[in-house]
Amino acid sequence: MKQQTKILALLLALALLLCACGGESKAPASGQVETLAPASGQVETLAPTGAAEEKDVSMGLLEGGTYTNAYAGFGFTLDESWTIYPAEALQELPENVREMFAGTEYENVEINQFTDVMAENADALLTMNVLYQKVSLQERLAYAVLEESDLIDATLEQYDTLVQAYANGGITVQSMEKKNVTFLGEERVALYTVASVQDVPYYILQIYDYDLGEYAIITTFGSYLEDNTESMLELFYTVE
Repeated sequence: MKQQTKILALLLALALLLCACGGESKAPASGQVETLAPASGQVETLAPTGAAEEKDVSMGLLEGGTYTNAYAGFGFTLDESWTIYPAEALQELPENVREMFAGTEYENVEINQFTDVMAENADALLTMNVLYQKVSLQERLAYAVLEESDLIDATLEQYDTLVQAYANGGITVQSMEKKNVTFLGEERVALYTVASVQDVPYYILQIYDYDLGEYAIITTFGSYLEDNTESMLELFYTVE
């Protein structure tokens, strides 16, 4: 189930990015993510390739139970009930993710992303992860005319395709909808999904920050059995 949980989180992150602009297959942007694992106590800077002057792209910093991410503008501190996996432990994406999109319009879309941190609380049956997704200049221009609510509306228009993809991976989706939440003291619109993994209820809440620069940040909160996703939002705080 843990492996399917990681796959589900990745698929949902992809859903926002693949579907937000009406399902176009997009060419990958120039530039590559090179070394993803930062040295201990340091933040690895990824050279931006966008034309506009923007916030420098950097990975988060993990020290003990505290994660801080200046690029995303947030951090969190977790107690010993949580297990935290840093970026260097998360670079092997599940090989069957592509298979889940077989037979859909997204099966050949280039994926350029990495997970910076993932945490799970086995006792409370909670998970969270922060994922970076490369955004081309063309995509950024398209997203610039969309409000957060519009972006999720565009994703929801691809509901049938997404349900098919999840079903290919043994994941049953009951519903997807917009949900208003408070995150870092601001009112946000999140994508809320109710699903099941091996007949176990699983609730997912996702917040998509697409206006930071050449990488979007997708933050995913998952909760088994009961919906405790919003309680995890309170663990996050703003950082400069």
